[in-house]
Amino acid sequence: MPRKNKSIVQEDHDCWLCKRIGYEVYGSDLHHMIHGTANRKLADEDGLTVYLCRRCHTLLHDKGLNDLLLQQEAQAKWQEYYNKTTEDFIKRYGKNYL
Repeated sequence: MPRKNKSIVQEDHDCWLCKRIGYEVYGSDLHHMIHGTANRKLADEDGLTVYLCRRCHTLLHDKGLNDLLLQQEAQAKWQEYYNKTTEDFIKRYGKNYL
């Protein structure tokens, strides 16, 4: 099951949020869609990472802007990609975001 460092959500390195909401892209940083000390490693293993521009990444970390959107997308993609249930996601990540 683990994908290690290959995103199941995004193929390019453009800002995942800007492309969805229409802002310009200024560079990009790798972001773990599901975070926290233990979950960051799991997100890496499962491919739940996207690239965000510095602006979106800063807004997300400083103000929580779009954090839930990313977590919901991660859970939905994980369940679809790995053919798993919400209960399986909760067992792995400890929370349901949908």
